[in-house]
Amino acid sequence: MRPGEHAERLTSLDGVRGIAVLLVLVYHFFVYGGPPAGPGLDHAVYAVAQSGWMGVDLFFVLSGFLITGILYDAKGGPGYFRNFYIRRVLRIFPLYYGVLILMFVVLPHFRPDSERLRLLGQDAVWYWTYLANVRIADAGWGRFPALGHFWSLAVEEQFYLVWPVVVLLLSRRALTYTCLGCLVAGCLIRAGLNWSWPGAAAYVLTPARADTLALGGFVALVVRSPDGIMQLRRWSPLLLAGSMAAVVGVFLWRGPDYHDAVVKTLGLSLLATLFAGLVAVAVSSPERSLTQRVLGTPLLVSFGRYSYALYVFHHVLLYFKPTGWSAERLPLLWGSIVPARVTYAVLGIAVSFGLAMLSWHAYEKQFLKLKRLFPYSGTSGLASARRSGIEKTRGELVVPNALVP
Repeated sequence: MRPGEHAERLTSLDGVRGIAVLLVLVYHFFVYGGPPAGPGLDHAVYAVAQSGWMGVDLFFVLSGFLITGILYDAKGGPGYFRNFYIRRVLRIFPLYYGVLILMFVVLPHFRPDSERLRLLGQDAVWYWTYLANVRIADAGWGRFPALGHFWSLAVEEQFYLVWPVVVLLLSRRALTYTCLGCLVAGCLIRAGLNWSWPGAAAYVLTPARADTLALGGFVALVVRSPDGIMQLRRWSPLLLAGSMAAVVGVFLWRGPDYHDAVVKTLGLSLLATLFAGLVAVAVSSPERSLTQRVLGTPLLVSFGRYSYALYVFHHVLLYFKPTGWSAERLPLLWGSIVPARVTYAVLGIAVSFGLAMLSWHAYEKQFLKLKRLFPYSGTSGLASARRSGIEKTRGELVVPNALVP
């Protein structure tokens, strides 16, 4: 490991990011790309695409995993807070505030008569201050929510303000129990908000998402425990399979709508568990295993590496598309609108991907070069655990009948 390098980049985690952003992209472009779905196959495909909102939950789990690991490894070293926050600023702020400047300063200057921009500008202060989720909880999604998806970025930023202090103050044991306690607390908070504050509050407020973020942190702590990788290899496939069955059961019972009271409470807790299992499988599976090959698919990894810009741009494109342009303008095939919806989604995703690539190489990467000035101290616990797991796996391979998952 080079001096100042904190962690190896796991291709499998880029693959997980790719899954997360593709779920969100399919959800928005497919569901909002045309009229309501008809009966039969159209309805079934629409219901599957509608569940893509849960990609945000996968992002939250992955964020909890990565941020907790970074903070835990850097704990006790010099520049703990300074390096963490500066590196976060360099990664997040340039694109985030660049889009806000475009939407609230540049475009209104050239389009002062735009009713859409006027409606959007009414909530500008909430976006500048990373409080969009609070605004949505109080007043709903707004009449022109082109930046409504920024609620999840607000949740992440609020998490960054609190979690470094928690990790610094708590022992490993206390932090582990805190992460597990959040699984219960998050569900109870959502239940309370759903009863006392009807609307989006139970879905968008940061305390209501504590379980999703903290379960990712729990996996990060398990990885860094003695034989952590081997423990994850034993129980994460079972956790993944069991929680997946539970999530499917809830969706079949209540439907894949996050507005539903059961989905919004118990369902989100089950999703957090499901995605914690997915991340655990991704980081613990042996090299050259089927899991690593699937998550390492070049296209999936590419979506993962550009996921932040993809997430930021796609929703803006959806709301600023030419008037009247939707899947219903495309011809039906065999009486079904599904091919038209798929075509519309593919085109929207392709344009978003192109913008994300341009943003990364021409803009974002220039700021990220400054990260080298603020290196994390120490070495990555994840990298060490992976190396240990690989060595132990190789040792197991010479034992007759050894089962290496």
